[in-house]
Amino acid sequence: MFKLCDVNFMSNDMKIDVCSIESKLFVPSLVIQNKEFINAIEYFIEEIIKYESSGEVRNSSQSEDNAAVKAIKSYANMLSEKINDQDALQVLDSLRHAFTSYAFNGLHQLYTRQENECWYPKIILNEVLTPNDIDSLPEIIQLYRGCSVNEYESGDYGQAWTTSIDRAKDFAYNHYQGQDWFNIKDRIVLDTKYSRDNVLFSDQSIEFEVVVDVSKLGKVNKYT
Repeated sequence: MFKLCDVNFMSNDMKIDVCSIESKLFVPSLVIQNKEFINAIEYFIEEIIKYESSGEVRNSSQSEDNAAVKAIKSYANMLSEKINDQDALQVLDSLRHAFTSYAFNGLHQLYTRQENECWYPKIILNEVLTPNDIDSLPEIIQLYRGCSVNEYESGDYGQAWTTSIDRAKDFAYNHYQGQDWFNIKDRIVLDTKYSRDNVLFSDQSIEFEVVVDVSKLGKVNKYT
């Protein structure tokens, strides 16, 4: 579907699970637009690489969009005028958001500003993301996660956990209530202990998030 160079860029630089995009583009409601979306993603990557090759240093404090962000937004706006389907527009908006986030301030912004209320490219961290506050964590961390019962039963855990039980309960029972798929009977809070040495990212403000390497999770329990 995608050119190998684009797959490598998304996988290695953006840490995107490319299958999460490919599978989405072939749902029935998007078949008509999938070629246009593939072309759009190829263009987004070209613009990011061109910007990175220019030698200009990203500056997260700047208020003005850089050249890559402007190009991606312009292309997405042009494409949105040709689309009438709401599902397709939602996917296009998620792609625009992901690629402009990365173009603006790299992987840190892409990961920390991702939107998970609806479909969004899946990001899987496999290396430490900086800046972070990992050093502020204890050697063994008590972690919590609000998620679906199916996640617990399958053992297919997400990477984002929290040191705050209140935040975990919020994500389990409140945060997603406006979504069509939400069913409070299908929600649960999990807890586990995890080594600081294996943490990939931490931000102990607002959501008190800790990103884990799921292959190094120990025993995970239902929180009671």
